[in-house]
Amino acid sequence: MSTQITVGIAQIDSRLGDIEANLEHHLDWIAQAREANVDLLVFPELSLTGYRLLHLTGQMATKPGDSEAVRRLLTATGSMRVVVGLVEEDENGVLYNTVLLLHSGAIAHSHRKLYLPTYGIFQEGRFFGAGKQLSPPVDGLGLLICEDIWHPHLARGLALAGAKILVVSSAGPGHLGSGEVPASQESWEALTRSTALVNTCWVVYCNRVGWEEGSFYPGGSHVVRPCGEIIARAPFLDEHLLITEIDIREVDRLRWRLPLLRAERTDIVGA
Repeated sequence: MSTQITVGIAQIDSRLGDIEANLEHHLDWIAQAREANVDLLVFPELSLTGYRLLHLTGQMATKPGDSEAVRRLLTATGSMRVVVGLVEEDENGVLYNTVLLLHSGAIAHSHRKLYLPTYGIFQEGRFFGAGKQLSPPVDGLGLLICEDIWHPHLARGLALAGAKILVVSSAGPGHLGSGEVPASQESWEALTRSTALVNTCWVVYCNRVGWEEGSFYPGGSHVVRPCGEIIARAPFLDEHLLITEIDIREVDRLRWRLPLLRAERTDIVGA
């Protein structure tokens, strides 16, 4: 991968349980991204199915290698790298909240969500199996899904394994308040900025927009430099293709000046 990358964040809404409509929506956004010469395009969590599936989860499940929707996406992506979210079914019938990295006609990488929120409005643990492996980065890209980034050892593990860009696909709900910024955005940006800084890597955070089964998704997708600075942010409430230029060499330069990863210790005893 080139050191200069054009990143696109497809901050979209999804129709709950309508893979065909969502697929066509993905193809439209992929076409827009290709016209803009995007190298890496990121869609939200469960972008092909919608998030609050509950009893629909099994009906949305697919084996990616046999999926017609995935095949059509692979044809559309060409040389662009595209991250999409779906319900994956394994050979034993276990269902996973998964993101795929599509590139050059193949599934180049995949990540099964490791931490499944099952509290408040969240019911993931009732319908999904939890991933059991932190997949190593591919071409400097590490993948995480929503709740995963709230557990700092995952991002650290990817950075130590060579990730220079952490891609986070999310369906993070928010709350409408009296201010211009949704109440949840401050927490998300504190999290993504600190993750970028302590791991000296780029963070690309893609959140969905829209309403679904009483839940509100505000968007606010953004890109964070390795120093923790947000350099681009999508608008709230609206679908948007956020395009940003990033320089991978910025990671190398900062890691030379701020060697946090090289200084990581594994010999400290204690809780």
